[in-house]
Amino acid sequence: MYYVFIVTILLLFFRTVYSTLQLLTSIYWLEKNRHKDISIPNEDIQFFILIPVLREQKILENTVNNFLKLDYKKTKITIFLISTEKENLDAHGKKYFGYTTMDLIKKIKNQTNAIHKKQIIKHIHYPHTTGKMVDQLNFALEQINETTKKREGVFFAIYNADSKPHIDSFNKVSALARNKKIRVFQQSSLFLSNFSDMEKESWLSEKYLKTNAVLHSRWTLAHEIPRMLRQSFFLNTYKKRFFLSHCVGHGLFLRADLVTDIGKIPDTTMTEDLFLGYNLSLLGESINPVPVLENAEAPNNFIGALKQKYVWFFGPLDHFNYERFFKLKYGTKVNSILIKWFTLQGILPAIAWLLMGWVLIAVLIYPIVLGDHWLLLVSMLIIILYGPIGYLLVMIYAKKIGLLDARISDYFWIPVFIIPTVFLHSLPPIYSIFSKSRKFFTGKDPDKPKTER
Repeated sequence: MYYVFIVTILLLFFRTVYSTLQLLTSIYWLEKNRHKDISIPNEDIQFFILIPVLREQKILENTVNNFLKLDYKKTKITIFLISTEKENLDAHGKKYFGYTTMDLIKKIKNQTNAIHKKQIIKHIHYPHTTGKMVDQLNFALEQINETTKKREGVFFAIYNADSKPHIDSFNKVSALARNKKIRVFQQSSLFLSNFSDMEKESWLSEKYLKTNAVLHSRWTLAHEIPRMLRQSFFLNTYKKRFFLSHCVGHGLFLRADLVTDIGKIPDTTMTEDLFLGYNLSLLGESINPVPVLENAEAPNNFIGALKQKYVWFFGPLDHFNYERFFKLKYGTKVNSILIKWFTLQGILPAIAWLLMGWVLIAVLIYPIVLGDHWLLLVSMLIIILYGPIGYLLVMIYAKKIGLLDARISDYFWIPVFIIPTVFLHSLPPIYSIFSKSRKFFTGKDPDKPKTER
């Protein structure tokens, strides 16, 4: 057992050093590139902004206003608000007669289009009471793409109803889109826009939720952006498919001709974005990071945070399903060994996510049980390197670029809450696996809870 502990400590140490170096690489790349080319946007690019909505009466007006404030020619922007017939049913499946998002869309559309004297807001209604957000998106993409001309000059920009993109987002993407070989861009997010709102919760809940928001933001900088940098560098420079990258369902830019080529966004799994990234990576499409960040919301209640993790874990968990789908649709185009290699790259983060909380607890408790003060000191140093240093780097950088409004006490309490937060991070995946396994006996797909606001 002692040697297992030593090996675990070494693995945790190397993972920690590697993640910290990746985090610093992301910060360096963002700082180096976030101001470049913004002064020379390519205003020939047309952006169709797609925002699927379901019961978003509280926030949709602010969301639309945020997009209208973006620094890009309004004649080159159209915002498609995509509602669903599901909204006309209440939580029990009965007819709902209250004020709906569709009513709000009508109001926003009439007012905004009158002010801008053009159809800058358009409404597409998904006519079915079943289906997920991806079904709304695919329905809209099919309708819009049929009438789209000059496909290389049109990008679909997919965002959520709570998205808050950087003001220069479209300037940056349009400038990068001068490279006609690149058809996919991904704007990453920090999850800190409602950081101060969490102070309305109880003291314990507030500390957990704030630490959870920084945890997700750390993932962006330490894992998500480095993945895209590796994948896009090898494809753009050497035309080599070697690294897997994933897409995210908000801040995703797809060129219209690519949408025509792939048909639709995958819709057969719980989460569609990692599935899409898997397919694109194997097909040799580079997924290029955008060096200005979106500031998204993190869950602002304890149960909501756990539900989000439950849903998100299906992304890496489902890579064997992605592999089966890809072999059926594209198998003859790609070497089977390469497909297996990409699947392995996708599954390993699921294993790390599932185990990390338990590993940290074991690393902390084992020396205490053993009564070995030197081992305890080593464990504490590893945990400090894994947690407080990385988390504080994220907070300092987010504060620097204006995406974090934190109190001085947060810089103390968030490092303190790292271990319980990471442990709780590893609990919902257990239920995800249980729900997935239950399908073999019931035939019923796991439910995807909506983030209620």
